[in-house]
Amino acid sequence: MLRAAECLIEAERVWVQVLDGVRAERWRARVPAVPDGPPTAGSVEALVRVVVARDLALPAELTGHEPVEQAPFDHHRALSDLARAAAAGIAEAAAGADDEETLWRRAVAVAITAHEVSVHAGSVNPLTEDLARTLYEHTAKDHDRWQELGYFGEPLTPVPDDVSWRDRFIMSAGRDPHPLWDR
Repeated sequence: MLRAAECLIEAERVWVQVLDGVRAERWRARVPAVPDGPPTAGSVEALVRVVVARDLALPAELTGHEPVEQAPFDHHRALSDLARAAAAGIAEAAAGADDEETLWRRAVAVAITAHEVSVHAGSVNPLTEDLARTLYEHTAKDHDRWQELGYFGEPLTPVPDDVSWRDRFIMSAGRDPHPLWDR
């Protein structure tokens, strides 16, 4: 299976885990703008609505089939399953470079979004070390391009030698790994 597809599948799994853990009173919590999200900061709920729409569009984008009809907001688990199935299907087929790039972009966007929602909803960075390391290693070799695409800001430096891969990836994307705890 393509490594990009594996990363997207894992990022979607983490995304569902994050959403399942958001307490009712935290749906209105403010989160910063994220890649592939609304252009400005907004509530967790508003951000999730955009990600749900992206999950609905991914199978069509990868396969060329008609997009799935808009689903209710609270069906994030089923929609994430659709996105993961589409990624797995593309990985098993003869995926082209455009499909692989789409998978990498979605994996990075979903991972950053899962991080931001999680920490702003009062939890900790949910990314697995393996996922974060793979995303870091993939994006580090072409960091400037990720910035030009709008996925990354200026990296936060200096990065301590003993920092986790989760924090290293988030810092390379120009985001604070612990925005609510460092104040």
